[in-house]
Amino acid sequence: MEIVDARARLRRPFVIVRAYLGAARHLVPLVAPAAVVFLPLALIAASALLPLLSGSAVVRNDELGIFGAEPRELLVWSAAVLVVFTVAQAVVFPATVVIAAGVQAGGQPVSARRALRMALRRLPSMLLLVVLAVPVFALVVAAGFGALLVTGSMVPAVFVFVGLALFTMPALLAVPAIVLEGRSALVAVGRGYDLVIGHSPSSTFTLACGVYVIPGAVSQALDVAMAGLHGPALMYASGLAGGVLALAGTAFQASVVTRQFLHRLALRPDPVSAEELDRILSGLPEAGPRRGVWFPLVLPGLVLPGLVYGGVATVNPFGWLETSETDVTAAWRDSFEAGIGAPQLGRGHLRALYPGPGTGMAALVYGGFRKPSAMFACADHTCRQARLRYAEAGPDQDLSVDAVGAALPDGRLVLTAWTWHRREWDSWESLGLLICDQERCIPPRDGSPLIPRHDFAGGMSLALTTRPGGGLVVATADQVDIDQGPRRYDDVISLISCADTGCSRPVTREVARVPSEGFAPGPQTLSVAVGADDRPVVARMDSRTGEIHVISCEDPACTRPHVTRPVAPQTIEPTEHSPRHAVAVAVRPDGRPVLAYQDIRDSAVKYVDCRTRDCAQHVTVTLSGQSYAPPVPVIDRAGRVLVAYQDARRPYVMLATCADGHCSRTAVSGMRNGPGDCLAMMLDRAGRPVIVWTDDNGLYFSDSEWALMVTTPLNLAP
Repeated sequence: MEIVDARARLRRPFVIVRAYLGAARHLVPLVAPAAVVFLPLALIAASALLPLLSGSAVVRNDELGIFGAEPRELLVWSAAVLVVFTVAQAVVFPATVVIAAGVQAGGQPVSARRALRMALRRLPSMLLLVVLAVPVFALVVAAGFGALLVTGSMVPAVFVFVGLALFTMPALLAVPAIVLEGRSALVAVGRGYDLVIGHSPSSTFTLACGVYVIPGAVSQALDVAMAGLHGPALMYASGLAGGVLALAGTAFQASVVTRQFLHRLALRPDPVSAEELDRILSGLPEAGPRRGVWFPLVLPGLVLPGLVYGGVATVNPFGWLETSETDVTAAWRDSFEAGIGAPQLGRGHLRALYPGPGTGMAALVYGGFRKPSAMFACADHTCRQARLRYAEAGPDQDLSVDAVGAALPDGRLVLTAWTWHRREWDSWESLGLLICDQERCIPPRDGSPLIPRHDFAGGMSLALTTRPGGGLVVATADQVDIDQGPRRYDDVISLISCADTGCSRPVTREVARVPSEGFAPGPQTLSVAVGADDRPVVARMDSRTGEIHVISCEDPACTRPHVTRPVAPQTIEPTEHSPRHAVAVAVRPDGRPVLAYQDIRDSAVKYVDCRTRDCAQHVTVTLSGQSYAPPVPVIDRAGRVLVAYQDARRPYVMLATCADGHCSRTAVSGMRNGPGDCLAMMLDRAGRPVIVWTDDNGLYFSDSEWALMVTTPLNLAP
């Protein structure tokens, strides 16, 4: 190139515009160093990540996510990738500067091989520059954060951060000073400030805009443009955008830094500066013959990351868990804003989940203060069409007691309801049933009271389930005073059997008396299930000690019950608010029960695998630490035990598949706000587990953030 023409060209104003135009005209050779270095490193990093994602990667709504991976392993991998790519960038960026120097001066671009060789010779100085930049960046961030702490306002904090960041911009010119002039790191930093200080502050703003502001604005614009994309389209678009920005961004940033360095040097009138500029331009490697071989290499480098990223989520070649997930409350908010209205469902109202008519589902929910429980019905798992039907038994219904329910084969729900009866100088309550469909909740036509008379409904625990051949089983736990020594109470466990869903002729049988430490109301401390052989199993948890008794039956009428205690009582300090605790039972096809419960000491989730029908022999597996929501066990069509539960520490929604005393755990979703109080699970008509859970930050009023989520694993491994 002609040195005189190059000097005149470099003196021209509008550095950013000319730098970007030059980079756009010669984008392929400028991107070549990044493609040569970063693509193999990205392949190696992805290969090292795959073993860590085994059982942790989830394709959610055709989008890739990572839940449940070991944080320590991911941290080590992330740190290693950060170090390797930082060293690689210390080679790629100077090599791109070498190519950009020839382009901006009007010559032909230097070959990537020669530019990389020149950058490798200056790698020690570049690494020292990186080491110097780390504490400077930390100080700038700390100063901005300190201003925020002192003033309590974002405005002065932003001013401090931006001001200090602008002060460091001339240090970017140290890169061309190192690679083009051969200076050491410290001398190169001084060279950058020498070229800028004393001149117009436009140089600082030019570097800030060309290197950070404009690329950042382009990235934000792409994010906004992709905001409406979902599924494979989002995966392909984000992968393509990320690959293009990672490779092309380096080319444009290096062009601005190089152009500004040469521009400031060309504007100096002294002969020393002119001689230095001539030495830089004449010292560039020879461009050599022009070749078109870089285009087939660079083009895959631009599009391959997006194609691989989108293809992995679409094809799922590694067999990762695929899930469908819906933010139900988001759909409600959209309909409410459109004037359609939304169901009045609170963050802690969900109680249980059942299959509804067709592809729908139905949930038992707490109605709210001074409102009866309700049936919440959805047309499908998205719940965009939802109805709330209150279980109203009449003006004398006791609204202080929550209902329990079960699903009928036709998708309706059967719920319990207490009703007050008052006579002169006397009052009592009776327990009846309500049948709820999509339109209303009404008492069964030929129904009879399950319990004709009871004095204190709030002191009795209830559980309800259906029989395989039709009919219902209601379990009750009623505390009685035995007045014997220090232990004064027993829990009387009874079963109410009904041959039909209306319970026209209920049969009540006392099946067990288990010791109790006194009345302490605890939700979900009684559970009942019926096996394929029509024999019921009951689990009862003491709300004071966490002791769990299992009552199993040798026949459907439970004339010969067996009582075992798989969980012994715990010694805990009495507090005003006892830890969250609950128990749920399910029965496998061979009649052996399984339990999932929250430990009363720390709300840890545990699973009890009963080796015998009476659970006299069992294995206990701890699934997670503290959980806010009770775990839910179900038996799928293959006879596997599935347990849905919360891991509040991470926090994730987990699904355990258990057999022979061992459980494999899979994270099916991650919580954005925090662990909520509610979690329920059912099997849909296709036999897949459907998990409904609350994502809740635990705050109230204006700071409250919560959502009702529906997650369905689509390809759960057998």
